[in-house]
Amino acid sequence: MNERKALMERVKETADTILEKNNIAVIHHYDADGITAAGIIGKALERAGIKTGFRAVKQLYSETLEEIRDLGSFYVFADFGSSYIEELKKAFGEEFVVIDHHQPKSIKREKIHVNPMLYGIDGGREISGSGSCYLVARQMSKKNRDLSALAVVGAVGDMQDSQGKLTGINAEIVEEGIKAGVLGKKRDLRLYGRISRPLTQFLEFASNPILPGLTANSENCIAFLHEHGIKLKEAGQWRSYEDLNREEKKKLSTALILRLSAHGEPEWKIQKMFGEVYTLLKEERKSPLRDAKEFATLLNATGRHGQAVIGLKVCLGDRAEYYEKTKRLLLEHRRKLRQGIELVKKEGIQEKKAYYYFDAGDRIQDSLVGIVAGMLYGSGAISPDKPIVALARYEDGSIKVSARGTSELVRKGLNLGRALKECCAKLGEKSEGGGHEIAAGARIQEREREKFLALLSEKIKKQLKYT
Repeated sequence: MNERKALMERVKETADTILEKNNIAVIHHYDADGITAAGIIGKALERAGIKTGFRAVKQLYSETLEEIRDLGSFYVFADFGSSYIEELKKAFGEEFVVIDHHQPKSIKREKIHVNPMLYGIDGGREISGSGSCYLVARQMSKKNRDLSALAVVGAVGDMQDSQGKLTGINAEIVEEGIKAGVLGKKRDLRLYGRISRPLTQFLEFASNPILPGLTANSENCIAFLHEHGIKLKEAGQWRSYEDLNREEKKKLSTALILRLSAHGEPEWKIQKMFGEVYTLLKEERKSPLRDAKEFATLLNATGRHGQAVIGLKVCLGDRAEYYEKTKRLLLEHRRKLRQGIELVKKEGIQEKKAYYYFDAGDRIQDSLVGIVAGMLYGSGAISPDKPIVALARYEDGSIKVSARGTSELVRKGLNLGRALKECCAKLGEKSEGGGHEIAAGARIQEREREKFLALLSEKIKKQLKYT
């Protein structure tokens, strides 16, 4: 049977199963992809008139299963669960489904498990957790095609557009969103904040790539814009990049290309500034929710600060009370990330043959340390020639491991999800790890720290063929 057809049959079977249930608990990951995944399933269940509750968690551990045992009579695990099928069976029998996109522990196909990776589809590039949930929601009812916009937000939040655009099933979901009138797509400058940030901040806070002489220099940004005849205000209001006309956008883009080139930046880094951007057409024109990347950042801010329910409410349609709360959380999120980066730069980053690493102890939240690690590439603190591994502490004293790489390293053979999973398999039973090729996480015990780092070093050396 054609693999794509087999996947869609499993999706249909799962949708039919869910529609037969009531009192459903949706258990989802706490990042942007997990929150949008829950939002998609939640809205589909709401439209079907099915009673639903939600719980966001950082990861599925044995103690987590005890905490959620009585939340519903049927469970939907969204954006995780593929590595815990057997544990979930023991806890919930057959009263659950997993809708995921992460590397599964077993290649066995089961009726309670929707994961495109079991059908030869790359869950790290071609579809996210929210995309998998969208396939199920679309099968539940054709009117759920408008939820494609949330699936795109989730995919972008999961960095699946890191090559400049969404591909695979993600790209198909984009086209469905366009047909449904909820999404817009165009090729444009991809610096963060194109809709909500004033032009000066749009350039000043650029980090991917760093803009020589402009990033972190407000005065230079103002002078640069003036030099190229681009007005900062119009009718007394600060202008954003999206407020510029076509000629102004072309002028600014050309000036940035010439600036990067003059500073010796490689062609690939210059080209990285451009690609597809995705607009949520039903959102207010000046709202950060109108841009998929900005929307995802807002959701990440809620989840990483223990307030995923606020982000979920926004996904479910709230544009008043909870939306205002997301904006306040975003400010706090940015402040803590800035503090984290400053801490790491001050104390220094260790370098091994296979990777960079730092140990933040309990000074950076376990939920934020991975984001800090990834941002170190953009800040110029580390070279993109090897992955970075960050350590923090959970409240119980165990270690949170977050590993980040680059798309170029993945092309060379890096698979952090596999590396962390295999390393943890050689440690104690309380160690668990996995994730994507480009970004992954683990939990290990303090006594296993040095052994883990040594094992990880060997795994990455083999993957990248270091001598």
